[in-house]
Amino acid sequence: MLVKINKINEAEYKVNVTLLDIDDLGSVVPIKDLELNLPLYDESVINILKTSNHVIIFTEVPPNGGNLTIISAINLTDDELNHEKENMIKVANDKNKKSK
Repeated sequence: MLVKINKINEAEYKVNVTLLDIDDLGSVVPIKDLELNLPLYDESVINILKTSNHVIIFTEVPPNGGNLTIISAINLTDDELNHEKENMIKVANDKNKKSK
């Protein structure tokens, strides 16, 4: 998932994020806000979230249900985000050319 970090609550091991998508025009579109659980024993994930605006995260459903838990996070720099936006524009343009 591509997300924007809104608020980290380390005391409760929670993070509030906005789920993002990139449309065919290369615009970053907010989808919805989510509250996710932070991993209890992995400070590296918390450190990545603290130092990043946009992050690609991987989650798992906890055994008791409830909020998803982040199991891994990858910082996405502005340059990398712009590259992904360019890729989406290219894919959309390629689809349009093939359908004509």
